[in-house]
Amino acid sequence: MQNLLAKLKKAGKPLGEYVNWEIYRGVLTGLNEAFVIDRETKDRLVKEDPKSAEIIKPFLLGRDIKRYELPQSERYLIFTRRGIDIKKYPAIQEHLSNFKDRLMPKPKDWKSDNWKGRKPGSYKWYEIQDAVDYHNKFEKPKIIVSAIVKIASYAFDNDSFYSNDKTSIIATNDLYLLGILNSKVSDFVMHSISSTKQGGFFEYKPMYLQQLPIRTIDFKNPSEKAIHDKLVSLVDRMLELHKKKNSLPPSSEREKVEREIAVTDEKIDEIVYGLYGVTVEERGIIERVRGNNQLL
Repeated sequence: MQNLLAKLKKAGKPLGEYVNWEIYRGVLTGLNEAFVIDRETKDRLVKEDPKSAEIIKPFLLGRDIKRYELPQSERYLIFTRRGIDIKKYPAIQEHLSNFKDRLMPKPKDWKSDNWKGRKPGSYKWYEIQDAVDYHNKFEKPKIIVSAIVKIASYAFDNDSFYSNDKTSIIATNDLYLLGILNSKVSDFVMHSISSTKQGGFFEYKPMYLQQLPIRTIDFKNPSEKAIHDKLVSLVDRMLELHKKKNSLPPSSEREKVEREIAVTDEKIDEIVYGLYGVTVEERGIIERVRGNNQLL
């Protein structure tokens, strides 16, 4: 198994390098109760002050991320990032003031244990706890993965969702990469290098994601380009199939779509096995390990 792992790592470029290290953690607010709101609250704040809409973002939790599915959520994030002039958003300021005691950063010279607010930091009481200097990456097409899952669950987002600290984002619109990451080959490597959690879960965090070997394509080679294009076509089909599946009620038509999803998934794995030069024997190891992990 170690020989197979070494072979796979040698077959590709580390994901971090492949995407120019544009792998980021989701947003840590410090108090979701204050900053994460439902549609009703969002609509009220925008009605009270239309400018509120400028800093209210569609928001995902880790559990909202499903493999190949377009993310959906009725949650929103009040994104008051560092340096914001809160006076420009009176409705938001009023809303957050209801939580002010619990939002205050703990003073460095505070001696007692009974601090009601957030941890020490250079943020203001009304600001998101993390600096999130890379916030513009959430506004662009990206791959999102839940931080703790049993098997690869990478989704593609083109709707400018922000996401919480139980997710990681990869700032790219590369559907070839999405197919590689959701493959059994990639998951075999991930399960070999990442930390495990109770119940058969694995940590899909930036420190592990950046190590995944991504097979690069020589676009000057017609056969390699053809393989790349075929994989992208299949991934595009997967996105469409999942979208169709989720629009259907339980029915024979939905079951038909689910069967096509399974077949398309197998076709993607076939291509990825070929790209990484995986033999029949090595495929058996990968499939067996994955099967065992799913039984945990």
